[in-house]
Amino acid sequence: MKKFLLVCFSLVFVLSAWAQERVVSGKVSATEDGTTLPGVNVVLKGTTNGTVTDTDGNYKLTVPAEGGALVFSFIGLQTSEVSIGDRSVIDVQLGLDVKQLTEVVVTAQGIERDRKALGYAATTISSTDLANKPETDLGRALQGRTPGLQILNSSGLAGSGSKINIRGISTVSGNSQPLWVVDGVPVNSGGNQNDNNLNFQDGQTSPNRFFDIDPNNVETINVLRGLSATALYGSQGRNGVILVTTKAGSNNKNARKFEASVSQSLFTIEAILPEFQNKWGNGFDGDYGEFFSNWGSVFNGQSPTVPGNLKPAHPYREWRNVFPEFTEFTIAGGPATNPATVGYIPAAQPNNISDFFQKGSSSTTSLSIGGRSDFGNLNFSYSHLDESGFLKSNNVERNNFSLGGNAKLTDKFTIGSTFNFVRSDIETPPVGTGTGNNSNGGPSVFANLYFTPRNIDLTNWPYQHPVTGQNVYYRNTDGITNPRWVLNNSKNTNVTNRFYSAVNFNYQLTDWLKLTYRLGLDTYAEKQGFQINKGSVGYPSDATIISSGMYRTIAVNNTIVDHSFLASMHKKINSDLDLNAIVGFNNRTDTYEQTGIESTGQVVFGLIEHRNFSQSTNRDFRNNNLSFKNRRTWLGAYFDAGLGYKNYLYLNITGRNDWSTTLEKENNSLFYPGVSASFIPTAAFPGFAAGVLDFLKLRLGYGTSANFPDPYNTRGYLPIQASYQRDGIGNVSTQEQNLTLANAGLKPELQTEIEFGVETQILDNRAKVDFSVYNRTAKDQIIGRSLDYSTGYQNTLINAGEISNKGIEAGVTITPVRSNAVVWNIRGTFTKNVSKVVSLPEGSKEINIGGNSNLGNFAIEGKPFNLIKGQRIARNADGQQLVDADGNYVITPDAQIIGDPNAKWLGSVMSDVTWKGITLAFQVDYVHGGDVFASTPGVLIGRGIAKDLEKFDPGLPLILPGVRESDGSVNTIPLTTAGVFYQQSIVGSNSFDRAIYDGSRVRLREVSLSYSLPTSLISKLSIRSANISLVGNNMWFRALNTPKYTHVDLDRTSFGTGNGAGFEYLGGPSAKRYGVNLRLTF
Repeated sequence: MKKFLLVCFSLVFVLSAWAQERVVSGKVSATEDGTTLPGVNVVLKGTTNGTVTDTDGNYKLTVPAEGGALVFSFIGLQTSEVSIGDRSVIDVQLGLDVKQLTEVVVTAQGIERDRKALGYAATTISSTDLANKPETDLGRALQGRTPGLQILNSSGLAGSGSKINIRGISTVSGNSQPLWVVDGVPVNSGGNQNDNNLNFQDGQTSPNRFFDIDPNNVETINVLRGLSATALYGSQGRNGVILVTTKAGSNNKNARKFEASVSQSLFTIEAILPEFQNKWGNGFDGDYGEFFSNWGSVFNGQSPTVPGNLKPAHPYREWRNVFPEFTEFTIAGGPATNPATVGYIPAAQPNNISDFFQKGSSSTTSLSIGGRSDFGNLNFSYSHLDESGFLKSNNVERNNFSLGGNAKLTDKFTIGSTFNFVRSDIETPPVGTGTGNNSNGGPSVFANLYFTPRNIDLTNWPYQHPVTGQNVYYRNTDGITNPRWVLNNSKNTNVTNRFYSAVNFNYQLTDWLKLTYRLGLDTYAEKQGFQINKGSVGYPSDATIISSGMYRTIAVNNTIVDHSFLASMHKKINSDLDLNAIVGFNNRTDTYEQTGIESTGQVVFGLIEHRNFSQSTNRDFRNNNLSFKNRRTWLGAYFDAGLGYKNYLYLNITGRNDWSTTLEKENNSLFYPGVSASFIPTAAFPGFAAGVLDFLKLRLGYGTSANFPDPYNTRGYLPIQASYQRDGIGNVSTQEQNLTLANAGLKPELQTEIEFGVETQILDNRAKVDFSVYNRTAKDQIIGRSLDYSTGYQNTLINAGEISNKGIEAGVTITPVRSNAVVWNIRGTFTKNVSKVVSLPEGSKEINIGGNSNLGNFAIEGKPFNLIKGQRIARNADGQQLVDADGNYVITPDAQIIGDPNAKWLGSVMSDVTWKGITLAFQVDYVHGGDVFASTPGVLIGRGIAKDLEKFDPGLPLILPGVRESDGSVNTIPLTTAGVFYQQSIVGSNSFDRAIYDGSRVRLREVSLSYSLPTSLISKLSIRSANISLVGNNMWFRALNTPKYTHVDLDRTSFGTGNGAGFEYLGGPSAKRYGVNLRLTF
């Protein structure tokens, strides 16, 4: 009986308790995009009763029957309090709380720091900023996304390289490209050393090795611009650092237990071509003639009469017997007085150049899979790129595999690793530089294309001899190669297999001290090739050997092994003080090995094998060694200590000592310190500008770095040259004198920089500003110095000279509209850099940086860096142009300053508006000032091709503005139209200043329209998110001070990754890309 009563009493108690409690459940998602939020705290207000949302954002909580209120909170999100009432299901959306959001930034050596604690400039670019971009080159995708960074392209061809500079150029002869760090490990980003052509005149368009990084696998990018930010990377970080965290290498603790995404993009690639006049054809002074220039007779449907009272023959008459199917080639011309004479009738061929191009395509398929558990995470991604450019012989194929993960082996010991394999296969036509008279060096598909006379049917007339394979063109191939022959008989190839990885071993020694060992490996095997069949013409005297046919193959093996040992700590000393510090040691060894062979004198046309050429050597036709090996090692010891006081005052001190094997023992060690501080008045004084100023930070930083020289410059050595002889002797090893005098006293360049910045957020965080000013100097420049030949040497390297770069950078974000229905964001960047060559050594007050001595970039003491010098039109003391006795301009005998390629400032504006899942976005870039030597408009005008000339009569006399050299009187001597536009151009004379244009330009970098499907439509298909985007890239641009219809792109460099700037040498058109991207997440 007692047991029965006890059971009844217990049952009554349980039922009573159950009647007083109930279960509430629901889902928590983000206001911005509707994605579910794991890890959100859900607490019954006024109690300790609570739970957290699972990986799908779901929660369940037992609450009293009378209800109460639930409080939903998460770091960085607005806390929400919801009354329960009688509901059993409560779904909540949380928005960002910028006031309490502490942004974490990946800094040097992969250390994460709160942004508010940083005393230097850093920009974070998320995967969202990179999503849907048509650019397959990660470097180019960064354009406009951060201040202080400028990107120039070597070509519009698919797979061509890019040049990136951060805060100007601070070295005369060294590498000025930033360091790329992927998942904490420095990797090779390539440069002109990796280019198949070592001379810019032969065309330097090979891809940089950051082309191997898959943009679809990027989680975040952090750009560190100042020396105080990059000091821990030592000399390697002197040009800025781009930190890439991949999805495979990410350790996002808020990631789902399982997530997969797939994307597919399809884009069309279209060349942006000049527009041409179609009123007259080739010739001079209004008379028809088989000339390269296009100042001939007006098209009128009749055969013109040429000097000598003759009717002209067909331009291809010399080929009439080779191509009998072209009956018009038999037109012989003859005396105009003979009624039986049949003369050639020039007629416009409006599409003779546009038909040379095609619409290319780009397809990228990406797959990413990730999983997480309490013991770690694992991520895998694959991407396939298949791209054909706007020329038929321009193709790119790239496959990226990535695998990464983190494992928690014990409570204190974790391992993280990433493994990446990339295979790329790139084929491009050659693009030697040109100024309107054939290529200046090696073959070029563009050098003779744009000035094809308007009456030449480039598309349908033959370009190749059916038996010999030789070039076929008008003028009986006298001095010019048919562009179609170049396109079909020559190419550059680049096949690369690359593996790069990082492995981290982490041991949490105490709750505030962690030990890390990191091993990084980056190795690639690259096979470069250049080939051209025999039968082309029109090369300069130092490149005529190419006419006999040429085949060059280069095999490159590059390996970077990087060891890092780090001890990092985060210690709260007391309630006011926090200490963050790392101490580390780094060992990096770079090994570059190259073997190459160049063969000339092709025997059988069309057979591209070294054995089919009569002569082979391990030097190219410019005598550059194709086989060599470089090895260098850096050792570095460093520390970084940061002290935070009450979350509003931060002090950071860094220091690194580097040892380099490229210098002698007395000079191979250098210590460079850095210090930075930040102060947050809004945290120190809570009432400071309340209601208007939400956040304010002042920062100040000082940093130093160095530039060590390349190997083998401090000790003498004997180069070894092997050549293959036609007489059958075989490989013969010979030694030759090294013409560079070793300098055992060579030292590294030393850079110092001071930086001040302000970061602020106002108007309920609707506006954010990040402003920086800096002053950087680089002393002890490593400079080449010419020697008297009587010494037995030609040159040596010395330390002398100083370069400074001063600048202003700003980033602005404004949110004019922020509501549940509409969000409108506007972002802008501004960059202004002023360079100066402060000093140069006696005897070297001018140093050639890029180009040639009569036309190139120069460092001149007291002037901006990289000034353009060349021959120009002579002027009198009043600045008036001088004209000679024949009415032509007088040209200076020596090179003078004709331009400054440094832009006065540049900026970008980005805007996006989102409404009900629909987002419209665009990016506009602007560059103000900066002179450019632009061959494309100079040649189009000089050769009489440009549409801008349509209102002129080719036979009309004109008078050049200027004064007579003899007496200073105003010039009155008439010239023909060709005499003005051709004879005074870069084609007809050395008046190089006639091709200098103010480089101000505006560009619609990107425009997109995207739609994110509602979750309610796709959730039943187990799809978490779905987005489709229509995207256009580089859809429109205008170089404001160039002839309107030439459509020249001045975001171009003809020097690859070299330090020269401001030269566009007929490198071909730019490309616009437009298409669709579909992205699904599961």
